[in-house]
Amino acid sequence: MKVAIYARVSTTQQELEQQIDTCKKFCDMKGWDDVTVFTEIQSSIKERPVFRDLLKEARRGAFDCIVVFRLDRAWRKSRDFIMDYDSLESRGVNVVSVQEGLDPSTPMGKAMMTILVALAELERTNISIATKQRLQALKNMGKKLGRPKGSKDSGKRKKSGYYGNQNRTKKGELKKRGKK
Repeated sequence: MKVAIYARVSTTQQELEQQIDTCKKFCDMKGWDDVTVFTEIQSSIKERPVFRDLLKEARRGAFDCIVVFRLDRAWRKSRDFIMDYDSLESRGVNVVSVQEGLDPSTPMGKAMMTILVALAELERTNISIATKQRLQALKNMGKKLGRPKGSKDSGKRKKSGYYGNQNRTKKGELKKRGKK
């Protein structure tokens, strides 16, 4: 059986090794020896290119099974899980969550996995709401947010977040092309 292990952490301060080791031990226990490991350091709200590539490869038949440490490492939205799982299942690819120990090939297992992903989505949404509320409360109290000017700045910073401003002069006027 060709197996893909997917492990993800949100920050560089977190460790991937525990997830990888646990998933590898699970695969050894099942007798699955053709294992490819995919790792990613990426917040769950951002696009996760490694995970998307893994899903594309699995849909093309490169893997028979995707093993994750916990479902919320791969899916944080129930809609995404249901769509991805249905797509994978129709191609004969199974999804296994080691930590939860659920079998999605049964109706109860699939329902439980969907519920767990829905709870992960709820957690993510609640964290986002609480963060926004706290930032607004700090602003209302007159606190300055963000890091102090000049701290940890090693290079020149852009005045706006948009990097397409190369055609502007320092005064903000458009540079004329071809003629002076």
